[in-house]
Amino acid sequence: MENQASWLRRAADAIEAILTHRRFPIVVAILSAIAMLPALTGGWQLDDYFQRITLLGHGDARPIDTFIQYIDRAHNLKQMDSGTLPWWASLDLHQAFLRYASTLTMMLDYRLWPNHPALMHLHSLLWLSAAVLVAALLYREVLGATWIAGLAALMYAMDGAHAVPAEYLANRNALIACCFGFLSLLAFVRWRKLGDRRTRWLSVLMLALSLSAGEMGLATAAYLFSYALTVDRDAIRARLMRLLPHGGVLVAWALIYKLGNFGSQGSGFYLDPLHNPLGFAVSFCQRAAFLLMGQWTPIPAEMSMAYAPSSSAALHMSLFSFAIAAIVAVLFIPLIVRDRVARFWGLGVLLSLIPIGAVGPENRLLGFVGLGSMALLAQLTQALCEGSYVAPRVWTGFAWAATLVLLLIHLIAAPLLGIARIDYQANVSSRMDRAMASVPSDPPIASQDLVLINPPDHIYLVTAIWAVKHLENLPMPRHLRALSSGGPLEVTRVGPRSLRVRFLSGFFPTAFSRFVRSQNDRFSPGQHFELPGLSIVVESLDAQGDPERVLYEFPVPLEDSSLRWMRWQDGAYVPWSPPALGHTEKLPAESGIFG
Repeated sequence: MENQASWLRRAADAIEAILTHRRFPIVVAILSAIAMLPALTGGWQLDDYFQRITLLGHGDARPIDTFIQYIDRAHNLKQMDSGTLPWWASLDLHQAFLRYASTLTMMLDYRLWPNHPALMHLHSLLWLSAAVLVAALLYREVLGATWIAGLAALMYAMDGAHAVPAEYLANRNALIACCFGFLSLLAFVRWRKLGDRRTRWLSVLMLALSLSAGEMGLATAAYLFSYALTVDRDAIRARLMRLLPHGGVLVAWALIYKLGNFGSQGSGFYLDPLHNPLGFAVSFCQRAAFLLMGQWTPIPAEMSMAYAPSSSAALHMSLFSFAIAAIVAVLFIPLIVRDRVARFWGLGVLLSLIPIGAVGPENRLLGFVGLGSMALLAQLTQALCEGSYVAPRVWTGFAWAATLVLLLIHLIAAPLLGIARIDYQANVSSRMDRAMASVPSDPPIASQDLVLINPPDHIYLVTAIWAVKHLENLPMPRHLRALSSGGPLEVTRVGPRSLRVRFLSGFFPTAFSRFVRSQNDRFSPGQHFELPGLSIVVESLDAQGDPERVLYEFPVPLEDSSLRWMRWQDGAYVPWSPPALGHTEKLPAESGIFG
């Protein structure tokens, strides 16, 4: 027993020596990139095709406006006419994101190696390493050169939430926003400790750069405010006054955002707190719970979008996410009550959920949430090991069990989950490539309307047709016409030129299918939409106020050679023929590229 205890002490001392080594931040920075090396083979994926069009100078947008997607009614109507936006999209749909610092890095890629995605991914991995390095230095500054800081840095470096930003070029902005945001926090903490005013102004500058990289940079302000509120010691007025320069940057950013017409409107996926504060508040609690589930468990936050919003599976997922949030709160309350540094991390985590709560919940958004979460878990581990976790015996026993499980998840399972996520993302991309290859590119298609009866996703299975065919210099259909947004359908031929489609599981069967239409943009019975070569009438609504039956009428018989009919089946588009007059055909729900 004595030998065993001696061996355990030596092992613990060796681990502590590694975690506290002065070069350990560099080690974890390199490890984070090594863990994500499979991202180098990711190629171009999903939104990368849309951004590639802009960055190569095609289309009607400037490369610097890569993150400005939907502008105004005139622009939206033009896209509806061509079919890159569906007929049901909100006319007021607007998505313009202020991410110029991130865009400049992408423009650099396209100047240096426009046809080599592996080098673009390597560029992203460098940003990941830089963000992890700064996070590790920040942990040391706040927690001291201790094994706790080293453990937090190691867990953050291995966090599987880095997988998508590392592999998905369109999401590099998350890594850049985190890197500059962490630098702002590090400079601020050093200013408060050492009194060097230069680091104060460096903090202000880094905040500005974080905000210019992406809206996620707002979480930097969340941690700055949290530090001033919980760690600083003097009068509250003095603490807040120190943040005035940072506040000035936030005000300037908000003015640029408003005057530049940035933001999101008309989408059911993006919610702008300024345009729709009530809708944002209603959705925030649920989205925050899903994000916490994604941070603390192996179940990613995006699983919340895998089910129909009104289904029992969606309800069970929602209840599970709230249960996880409650368990996490119970676990950390004794620590947060007694430790002001833990309060800093905890409040920073909660406040950093607010900006990302404006987007459908996904693990790729958790860069700032993970920063505080890993520090809290490291501090909890220390408190339990040293016996300073003050709680009833049962509570302490639960904390020990939960902490061991969480350490296993974030030290061992997390990097494996990250690799699995990279593989899943690559599979999604290959499914989209297969779908695009199944779209006809023969010369006659250029004079035909491609009518897609049941695409399960419009953005990546309809809009993407234009981007991919354009990049490959292949013939494009005259118009794209999607008749549904997924789910099972009942299609009835009611006339030589018309079809009636009934939506058996709702017009919007998933949360993502509402991407281009807000819940606040209501339909009405008898509502009429007119597109070139197609007339649409919403005949009746379901209990949710969405179309239940829609009449589609064409100016020519449905068998006319100017119409090319296809349906989605088994992961590809296949030819389809409308039923005979008076007949009905049922089309089952089909999985999209996300499975």
